[in-house]
Amino acid sequence: MENEMCNYSWRITKYNPANRINGVYTKQEWTSIGDIGKLYSNGEFLIEHYLHTEALYIMAIISIMKEMKINSLQVTSLEKYDFGYLDDRVHFIYSGEMKELYSNIKNGDFISGNELELLCKLTLREKLWCKLQSSSVFVHFGFDYYMYIGSKLECSDSLELISNSGLFIEPFQSPYLEEE
Repeated sequence: MENEMCNYSWRITKYNPANRINGVYTKQEWTSIGDIGKLYSNGEFLIEHYLHTEALYIMAIISIMKEMKINSLQVTSLEKYDFGYLDDRVHFIYSGEMKELYSNIKNGDFISGNELELLCKLTLREKLWCKLQSSSVFVHFGFDYYMYIGSKLECSDSLELISNSGLFIEPFQSPYLEEE
């Protein structure tokens, strides 16, 4: 179903394609919420940096959904990981509402609005993994803070907004598409 519905597919990330040689990203950058506190060439990776980038990813999803006139996405291929341990440096960014969603979400659920944002945060923070889809859009999250979005339409307004936000957009087929 995912393969059939998308005329357009992109990899949307924080990673500048200019730093990719033969498909390998060569610059040392943070790849996970677990990297908070580590040192990189531009200094210490702080929670503020993480939250800013996370918000850009969620904005990208919501922008494409709005342009496609989609209000909700269906959760598929759900996997839940250990929520028990929360690093003291980041425990405060997990609300009760987020923990409740984590406990109650299941395959087949349709989510929208605040719940969609919370689910995306849980996925980007590696507390769960899932695919999100509708009849005309899909969202897949990959390892190392990669995101793949497919759409029936070009979504040029959203792509311009996303690009102007500082994220990078590359035409790219999601590695998480189901084989028919």
